[in-house]
Amino acid sequence: MSSLSIPPPKRLEKPLVVPYRHMFGPGPSNVPPRILEAGANPVIGHMHPEIFEIMSDIKSGIQYLFQTQNNMTLAVSGTGHTAMECAIFNTVEPGESVLAAVNGIWGERAADMAERIGARVNTIVAAPGGCFTNAEIEQALSKHRPTLFFLAHGESSTGVLHPLDGIGQLCHKYNCLFLVDSVASIGGAPLRMDQQGLVLNHSRCSQSIGSG
Repeated sequence: MSSLSIPPPKRLEKPLVVPYRHMFGPGPSNVPPRILEAGANPVIGHMHPEIFEIMSDIKSGIQYLFQTQNNMTLAVSGTGHTAMECAIFNTVEPGESVLAAVNGIWGERAADMAERIGARVNTIVAAPGGCFTNAEIEQALSKHRPTLFFLAHGESSTGVLHPLDGIGQLCHKYNCLFLVDSVASIGGAPLRMDQQGLVLNHSRCSQSIGSG
């Protein structure tokens, strides 16, 4: 066998050094030391019994964070787009009506995803930095009768925290699921999934279905 003609990069022979930075945006964010320590634990197989225990603990933690007793609560390994796509693709059939509240890029992304699976997408639009009143939302729900209504709780592109109280009840009234993106708000603002009647897409990590 001939020797390799391209030598290994010299820079990869040095230890990896990652500087510490204070990060105050919606993500990525600084990781607490105990989480870093947990990541240093040994790797075990995905079918080992201990893994099922760990996954059950994670599920319980997510239920607590989302304030839900919904048993269909799970972590999705992927980006926020992954969880959003998972939520939309598993609750909407081609031809069904979807209503997206657009006051920043995340409403636009949700509308685009729903369109790509063949949903009939309608939007209500506010200027970036704006919010919707419950009356405006009810008017759109009454007009379009969607299967799913999407709203970003924490619209990170504009810095808006959108009020949620009463919207879940409106969605129940018009027989549609309420999908909430809380990537930039979870843990920093009150969110009660069962009480507020939500389908939740969080941080690029989690999704609970059952309000859906």
